[in-house]
Amino acid sequence: MDPMRKFHSMAMWIKSLEKIWARATGHVMGNTDSDRPEVPILSLKEARVALVMKTFWIIIHVITCVFIIANTIRHW
Repeated sequence: MDPMRKFHSMAMWIKSLEKIWARATGHVMGNTDSDRPEVPILSLKEARVALVMKTFWIIIHVITCVFIIANTIRHW
């Protein structure tokens, strides 16, 4: 397989995964800047930054819950 073709297919897979994660977190994001979602308040670059921030926020919540559960089990 041509290395450029393999790189292109991986890039498409990552974009698809990014879109799925954005929709799973309730974040609206279009394909390009001209393909705007229902609430067109962010450019594509800004939407990606917002998605990263939202992902970080979700990870913090998950880690906090794990520590709370671990502490509860430890002191049971």
